Amino acid sequence: MTAKQWLFSFQGRISRQRFWMWNLFYYLVMLGVVGVAAQNMFASYTGVVIFIVSAALLWPDLAVTAKRWHDRNKSNWWLLMHIPLLIGRIMTPTAGMEAAQPIWQTGMSVLALVCGIWMLVECGLLKGSQGDNRYGPEPQ
Repeated sequence: MTAKQWLFSFQGRISRQRFWMWNLFYYLVMLGVVGVAAQNMFASYTGVVIFIVSAALLWPDLAVTAKRWHDRNKSNWWLLMHIPLLIGRIMTPTAGMEAAQPIWQTGMSVLALVCGIWMLVECGLLKGSQGDNRYGPEPQ
């Protein structure tokens, strides 16, 4: 599988190793962006910079995760679990805001946590289906 297929195609299957390689890259980029934006002249625009970088990485993130769901013999519909995660990231309180939040925000945060843990276990820890499945051959 080429890098283009790995990062931009929603077809096929990938191993846990490739899934973790992508996630390591993703979170290192995000930590770097936050660190650079917060320490430099962009400090007041940190939220905007994080949004732009997150938006740029969204398609590859979904493509990699879709192929991991495929390896578990599950459809792309499982990508809908990203919605609470995205909403949870948008709703994250920033410095200077009140600690108390409305009950619906707390509920959404809990839902995002549950979805994140579920995706971590399913895509990151559990082995894919053995042999060929409806999404393609078993990844090497």
